[in-house]
Amino acid sequence: MGRVMSTDWQKTIISIYQILQMTTNTIKALKKIRRIIPKEYSVADIKDGLETGELHFGDKINVVGTFSEYLPFIDPKFMLRELSHWSITRAQKTLPRTVRLEAIDDTYCGALFPLYQKDAFPEETIPIFYSIDSRLLEHFSGEMLEMKCKITQVPVMYRNLISRKEFFTFQKEENVAVPFGLQVLNVEPYGLVGSFEINAWLIGNLNPLPRFKSRAQQQSCFNCKQFFSFMTIDPPDYPPRYGCSVSAGDAPDIVKKGSKEFLTLEKKGIPYVIFPDPFRLFEVFYPSIDLYNEAKRKHVHNILVSATKQNLEQIFMTSLALPSNLEIPEKIETKVDFQYDQRKKFAEQVFDPADVPVWGCPNYEPEPKERSHEN
Repeated sequence: MGRVMSTDWQKTIISIYQILQMTTNTIKALKKIRRIIPKEYSVADIKDGLETGELHFGDKINVVGTFSEYLPFIDPKFMLRELSHWSITRAQKTLPRTVRLEAIDDTYCGALFPLYQKDAFPEETIPIFYSIDSRLLEHFSGEMLEMKCKITQVPVMYRNLISRKEFFTFQKEENVAVPFGLQVLNVEPYGLVGSFEINAWLIGNLNPLPRFKSRAQQQSCFNCKQFFSFMTIDPPDYPPRYGCSVSAGDAPDIVKKGSKEFLTLEKKGIPYVIFPDPFRLFEVFYPSIDLYNEAKRKHVHNILVSATKQNLEQIFMTSLALPSNLEIPEKIETKVDFQYDQRKKFAEQVFDPADVPVWGCPNYEPEPKERSHEN
């Protein structure tokens, strides 16, 4: 009887051991599957992973998201050295100035957004870096991609160009923030959004510039650094209007009205030209351009290229509706300091005049010999 019980116990123990062994083998198999099929991270997962300790600098991960060559996080100080005179456009923006940069030290910078993102404007983004021989160069803004990447700090040559956005800044400790990005190692197509919006713009200066005669002789809006002039351009709405970048206070009603109107333009998607510190500097801004709409892209191209080649000067062809103390040079030249696409310079491009409205009074005819400078 004892032998039977002993045998039964042996069978039971063996059975239990076999079950445990099968369970252990199953767990090992699952671990191997996880190693074979690694986790896919989203844009939002990466910062969370760094802060919880799941991820670390140097880790290689798979990431899925919408790719853009146009960056929404370039520091405006990089675009124009005279930033102190550009405060009006920096303080009142509703859209970031998206920009496509050339490679620096053989390294490109792109942006990665969440899947199905249809524009390059959100705060939720991570900078990505790739070499001049990367397969990523074969892909376009608005493509959804799966990429194998390494978590890295922002490369030295880009550290002064990129604004430290909260979304891609890792809090190492109190008062110590480290911006991070992704080094692209490999890329595969994942999908296509179908439309993808950026904005098109350029900034520059006029030379010689229209000047106010009594600028330094009396206190008025015309000699205030917060004073600006602007005009909507598609369709053009002449004459230019005026505004103030701070509380208008005792400014004339026409300035107060212009200030309120200017603040609505980007929200409504209305393109405009603005002259901070008028009329020395200018910005031409065209919001929300779908890169996959070829007709619209061509139209916007013509608007921006024509701005520097004919239309900015055209605004000053007549002094009617402009301040009476504004001295207008006989000939005005424009210089572009920076533009949204650094890979296709406007100076090297042409436009179709038939597709470009004139930015000026539609009924004005210039005098045959010389331009009148007085009202």
